[in-house]
Amino acid sequence: MRTLLPPALRAGDTVAVVTPSWGGPGAMPHRYQAGRRQLEERFGLVVREMPHALAEPAWIAEHPAARAADLHAALFDPEVRGIVTSIGGDDSIRVLPHLDLELIRAHPKVLLGFSDTTCIHMAWRRAGVMSYYGSSVMCAFAENGGIDPYFARGL
Repeated sequence: MRTLLPPALRAGDTVAVVTPSWGGPGAMPHRYQAGRRQLEERFGLVVREMPHALAEPAWIAEHPAARAADLHAALFDPEVRGIVTSIGGDDSIRVLPHLDLELIRAHPKVLLGFSDTTCIHMAWRRAGVMSYYGSSVMCAFAENGGIDPYFARGL
């Protein structure tokens, strides 16, 4: 199977934020908003939260199928060019049984995230789509004092 390379993101593109693991945005909305601002203001991206991306951590933990549905919705949405995870955690593995690998391959989009998102990257790989191991919204994008210049150049 040939590996598909999703088109690079550019200013003006829409990215979907998903929460496949810990419900960080619901626990620390101020930190999430700081990262969102960086995506919008520094990189010129249009940020769209998927339906459950901002849910409380307890709800996120109880609904792995809903987390997968958010990934699927982002893949189906023709306006969304990329998917960025909100934060890592320790629970993305429970999303895997609900992911549709054929859907991932049929709609190849940039996936950016790290840490616990590694298993989601492996799903992209099994589907034959390249992904990008890098920061999530609430980590490097939300650092106090703004994003690190070295990290920003690498994006």
